[in-house]
Amino acid sequence: MRLRFSSALVAALICTFAVPLAAQTPEEFYAKKQIRMLTGFGPGTGNDLYMRVVARHLAKHIPGHPVIVPENMPGAASLGMINYLYNAAARDGSVIGMPSRNLLTEPLFANPQARFKASEFSWLGSLSRDTALCFTWHASGIKTLDDARRQEVLVGSTGQASNSFFFPRLLNSLFGTRFRAIIGYPDSGAIGIAMERGELAGYCSFTLAAIRSARPQWLSDHQINILVQMTLRPHPDLPGIPAVTDLVNDGAARRLLALVLEDQEMGRPLAGPPGMPADRVEALRAAFQALLTDADFLADAKKSAVDVDGPISGDAVARIVEELYATPGDIIERVKALRERS
Repeated sequence: MRLRFSSALVAALICTFAVPLAAQTPEEFYAKKQIRMLTGFGPGTGNDLYMRVVARHLAKHIPGHPVIVPENMPGAASLGMINYLYNAAARDGSVIGMPSRNLLTEPLFANPQARFKASEFSWLGSLSRDTALCFTWHASGIKTLDDARRQEVLVGSTGQASNSFFFPRLLNSLFGTRFRAIIGYPDSGAIGIAMERGELAGYCSFTLAAIRSARPQWLSDHQINILVQMTLRPHPDLPGIPAVTDLVNDGAARRLLALVLEDQEMGRPLAGPPGMPADRVEALRAAFQALLTDADFLADAKKSAVDVDGPISGDAVARIVEELYATPGDIIERVKALRERS
């Protein structure tokens, strides 16, 4: 009898203390709390600049006005941060991050290091669409894709899971160019420095927005030769520079390009880990939407050369992820074979 009474008492106490916790509103949860905002790249990179501009302004739109603390977790072309966000980060709404969008399809290609399901992230929105570029340094002597067919072109790469490794292979396969990706650079900043000092001839995957924010002099001083836009839609600010899709007519090649380039439509996605409380996800999504019309944020973004170009909602990001994972198996296998080719 005493045992039954004790068990009932314990159960009652648990319920008594659990109810207020479960009923905690987003405002109550976030009041006097810190939110860690993560990026998988180092200080001074494009992703880092975006993260810090968002971190300076997002909190005022979140109920309870928490303090947002930017945090760099560089390594493995951002894959380490994505795995952490999915598997280890607190799921209570106190950790969010900017996953590198080009790595979100890694599970499609059976990459054993990609330990996440992209569809399960709590997607909050994206600031812009991306326009990836393949370019060379002005002193390299390589000014066109035809030049890159005639001689080997060393380009920097952050790792085999990155577009900076895959895009050169893709161009070699489609057009017979002779790009050779050199792995081992921690981030785009390091690749840029190596290119400037003549260690590399170029870089294939740095985006127009990232160049504008991190290396604007490359454009203003004509220090780079842009060979091709690695995007489904050419950017209006780059007239005369072809998009890779303009250079192919084969239907299968176009479907392949759709798989590897569509993620640029969600260029700078912001996400929380899986399993976050639904009301906190909605509060963060609403805060993100409010940020897009915040005059102080937009002025800061312009001053920091951070593009807010074609922002989309968390639902829209989730739909793009769903479309990517609906790609036919034969196209996935073709891309996988190209990635693995020695």
